[in-house]
Amino acid sequence: MAKQRLMNILLSAGLGLSLMFGGILPSAALDVEAQQQAESSVKGFGTENRNWVTEKETLNQERYAVKVEENVEIEVRDGTLIRGRLLLPEGLEGPLPTIVQLNGYGHGEYGNSFEGMLIDLAERGYAVLHVSLRGSGTSEGEAGLYNSFGEDGYDVIEWAADQAWSNGNVGTTGLSLLGISQWLAAKELPPSLKAISPIVACTNCYDTLWNPGGMESGPGRVARGYEYEVAKEHRNYDEWWQERSLSTEELEAIAESGVAAFISGGWNDYISPGNIEAYELYSAAGGTSKLIVSPGSHAYLSGVMPYEFEDYQALWFDRYLKGEENGVEKRDSVLIYVQGANQWRYETAWPLADTNYVDLFFSDKKSKSIDSLNDGSLTDKEPNKKRSSASYSYSPEDGPFLPSLLSSSGRLPINQQPYEEETVTWTTDALAVPTEVTGNMSATFWAEVDAEDADFVVQVTDVAPDGTSKQVVAGYLNASRAESQTTPVPLTPGDVEEYTVEILPTSYVFKKGHRIRVSIAGGAKALEGQPAPQGPGLNPTASTVEIYQDADYPSSIQLPLIGVGGLITTKANARAIEKSSEKGLVGAGK
Repeated sequence: MAKQRLMNILLSAGLGLSLMFGGILPSAALDVEAQQQAESSVKGFGTENRNWVTEKETLNQERYAVKVEENVEIEVRDGTLIRGRLLLPEGLEGPLPTIVQLNGYGHGEYGNSFEGMLIDLAERGYAVLHVSLRGSGTSEGEAGLYNSFGEDGYDVIEWAADQAWSNGNVGTTGLSLLGISQWLAAKELPPSLKAISPIVACTNCYDTLWNPGGMESGPGRVARGYEYEVAKEHRNYDEWWQERSLSTEELEAIAESGVAAFISGGWNDYISPGNIEAYELYSAAGGTSKLIVSPGSHAYLSGVMPYEFEDYQALWFDRYLKGEENGVEKRDSVLIYVQGANQWRYETAWPLADTNYVDLFFSDKKSKSIDSLNDGSLTDKEPNKKRSSASYSYSPEDGPFLPSLLSSSGRLPINQQPYEEETVTWTTDALAVPTEVTGNMSATFWAEVDAEDADFVVQVTDVAPDGTSKQVVAGYLNASRAESQTTPVPLTPGDVEEYTVEILPTSYVFKKGHRIRVSIAGGAKALEGQPAPQGPGLNPTASTVEIYQDADYPSSIQLPLIGVGGLITTKANARAIEKSSEKGLVGAGK
């Protein structure tokens, strides 16, 4: 019964699918895919000389057989027994650097899908402890949504550090829920914790996972059953959520304590934006940290360059748990996969240090690229009209909706144009050069709503010359929680208010001849049959929304451009390319 319940949870989250079926394509299919990807790859103009990764590196380490000890018991502070499994490398004298995995699904049988990375680390010479958090697996206590993850994590880490087989230096690893548990344990500042490796995780899961942008929980969360029943009792970001999240100050405290954070995720994952934001805050606080972002979805990272992910993680733990001077900290701290260029690249910081933030304003000039409700344009010129706006009416039954929800396998590979036609859109002219957008985007616009609440779904797409439109990224905002997710304020119908929608981070190259489009709708909805859709739910309030685009109320989207100082959109702008080069706005000199 317990095993079936666990499998249902995994499947409803999409995690089970990605773990069980991810990465099992036949090698021939992978070769064809890699070849097609290479043939279609193009670097953004002005980025050709950046620090691209071109060669694979290997890490050759001595391997050991693994001894397994079952039914390890740890009594935490309230007397609850936490149980787990200990993996020790045979033939290696202790005490040993120690890895702990805090598993809210239960540690399961030896060799399960959560344990491959742990076995790998034990083979490399680590003592590894894999435990079921309270109420899961064979552990005592009552399970709940992140219930006691911090306190129990602290107690397990300190217990492990005090064992004869441990040298007192403890690290943690794990993905998704097993990454969230790491952040919550680190929040308690266990003195023996020296390094963490949260994979596809979040530090504020209210905003990232359960209520994106303050919106309702979506179908992927509703499918979580009892967890959703608990979460919906806390619709706002109240004290209950704050106990289960990390504030900026708490991240700064972890950084100050010296924990070395190896943070990773995927551009096409629904939780990773929370990890990327955590890295931004952690590194800004001076924390020892590295960020790796793959093109992947909700799964372990694969295909990382120059090292495979497991090797990179081992180098990190070797440096901060064993004290080996292997130079991993001397490499640039950010490693990203640039989609479109389809290649890995090192950067010194996130956001990228030489980002050119460009505002593109909403205009009522027709783009002639789509038959949407308004077919507006995106331009670098501020509007000068006295009055101009675009409007749509929303209902939870009829939309308009955008199919922006992510699946367990990532973004939907569909043409978004038929759905965009039901919304308000703004589209650039065709690009004269391939253009890289890497970083955090945001849309700031003035809107009038005739109801006390509304949602804004903002989607950015790549429009090909044939008119097909592919989702790049999206962002979400509940209007009544725009100022505070703790204390929502009902809208005053008829008032014109300014809203900023934070669009999730990405790294993407738009090809020459393609266009960039922004669509705004009142809701996001899964497609019929879409597996494990993740993202927000629907606002129950019907509304009519008017978005302004005039001199008094200029609305815009901010793009983080790399390599160019502005959007170069026609062949007539050839001189603009030269001027960008002359001003040093093209390239990074790296």
